[in-house]
Amino acid sequence: MTISKRKKTQFFISISVTIVLMAVVFNLKRFHAQFYNKTGENLDSLVIAGTFIGNLKNGESTKNIDFKEFEFDGATPYEEISGNSNNKKLNMLHWSWCGTEIRQESNGSYNFDIKKKMDEKGNECLYLTEHNKKAFFEELK
Repeated sequence: MTISKRKKTQFFISISVTIVLMAVVFNLKRFHAQFYNKTGENLDSLVIAGTFIGNLKNGESTKNIDFKEFEFDGATPYEEISGNSNNKKLNMLHWSWCGTEIRQESNGSYNFDIKKKMDEKGNECLYLTEHNKKAFFEELK
């Protein structure tokens, strides 16, 4: 039994379209983020949400990076972040202590700024904000 050339072509087109549609649907259900370095310094060994980013020069941004999920406290990004600047280790600024509004996002596209601030012990720390927006604690004096 021979399969006609037309039937073979239809089969391969159907398979190709199915694969493309599955890839599109899979990618749409991901959390995509781009990060802008607003620390005033170059960062190296940057890690965000367990994903190694590497080096990020001051004023530059990453490409879109995919995550399975990303943590927020209310509307503010609150994912683990660490890196080095001027041979000094910078860890995450822990500005939230209650955690009642902690939630995970698993889809969408976001832009975040990486910023630096001193914690209550005098250590320089990194934190994330929405791109070109201030965190609520940046406005406190």
